[in-house]
Amino acid sequence: MTDKPRVAIDLVRECEHPEARATFEKLAAGSVGIVNIHRTIANSPTVFARFIDFAHALRFKTELDPAERELAILRVLERCDGHYEIVHHRRMGLAAGLSEAEVDHVGDPGEPNPIYNDRQRAILDFADRFAAGAGVDAAAGEALSAHLDSRQRVELGLTLALYLGLAHFTNSIDVPAD
Repeated sequence: MTDKPRVAIDLVRECEHPEARATFEKLAAGSVGIVNIHRTIANSPTVFARFIDFAHALRFKTELDPAERELAILRVLERCDGHYEIVHHRRMGLAAGLSEAEVDHVGDPGEPNPIYNDRQRAILDFADRFAAGAGVDAAAGEALSAHLDSRQRVELGLTLALYLGLAHFTNSIDVPAD
């Protein structure tokens, strides 16, 4: 948990706005339910609805392997101190098929861990570079391209952009732990 000062925001618990209400109903019927990040973003009802649609498209409508997606998300969250999201995505990674060891070592610095295969290492390297804003060198680009097609690379980049942004958001806006 971070002890950095953050901007206080009310959590939306009751909402009369029709789009926000419909979005809460959609979330309540899903596997995750309603969590505090949702209650925070619902302060902007129309954006909230579109945000959830975008997040759900990235989670349920891509060609990314769910375990690899969660591995990449966890790496970005580790690199960007995404404490709020890490708790949720550790569970999601395990549910998607990552081993406890893969989840536990996703934030390890240094040499690539041998528990990850070449494909996972290419994804983790891309996530590292994405989180650092350092760009991708030729070798990293070739490694990723050897394992993911153009659609998957775009979907991975958009997924990481969302979670990089959410890590920055929850490090600046006070989203209480669930």
